[in-house]
Amino acid sequence: MSMSLALLVSFLNLTVLLAAQTQLIGSHQPIIALVGDDVLLPCHLEPAVSLTYETVVWTKAGLKPKYVHYHQDGRLLFEKQDPLYSLRTRLFMDELQRGNVSLKIFEVEPSDAGTYKCSLPAMKKEAEVELIVGQSDVIGSDQPVKVLVSDDIILPCHLEPPLDVTTLSVEWRRGPALVHVYRNRRDDPVSQDQNFKGRTSLFQDEMTRGNISLKLTDVTEQDAGNYTCSVPKLQRSSVTLVVGEYR
Repeated sequence: MSMSLALLVSFLNLTVLLAAQTQLIGSHQPIIALVGDDVLLPCHLEPAVSLTYETVVWTKAGLKPKYVHYHQDGRLLFEKQDPLYSLRTRLFMDELQRGNVSLKIFEVEPSDAGTYKCSLPAMKKEAEVELIVGQSDVIGSDQPVKVLVSDDIILPCHLEPPLDVTTLSVEWRRGPALVHVYRNRRDDPVSQDQNFKGRTSLFQDEMTRGNISLKLTDVTEQDAGNYTCSVPKLQRSSVTLVVGEYR
């Protein structure tokens, strides 16, 4: 065997070994976009291996034709792409050598919502990314919510039409103060304002139906004011709390 052939075989064996040890990673959290936004669906190899000469395929569940983006021989094969995504997708060509096969979708439409799969057929690798296209309104209360000192109170807020927010982030604020933060499927008390620690909660069994109302216990006079509930990437709404005293 000639030296050049031996080097080629060694290189190919090393490439196969590296490919076997890599993992294609999408996103464990849904990606949220508003209608009309541009959005990035993340997907990359870890550890990184150059994918400059690999076929990269993006598909979407329920789509016919199923190809959102089909990259082969260094270019997009337009003839394989679903017409709904024509001229609206791109890979980052300079990032392929670093194992990044993230897909950018331009001018997101409501029909773009769903589960996407990025795959590397030759390496038999695939990963999923869920895209949520925000259309729900965040609705608080037009009327002030009244409560007496030391009582518990619920500040109403929900998404209409209902949207499952269990995998999203939810924030309640009074002015700049963080009253309650929910992210990564759990409450996050670390960033919460000290005045509200141990006194707030969401109804997590109701969040699948878009209910992000906040329960505030042992109300004080200092709790009075205007509260905002929000889901990042969606709108926000407000609730005014009026605190009275027992007489």
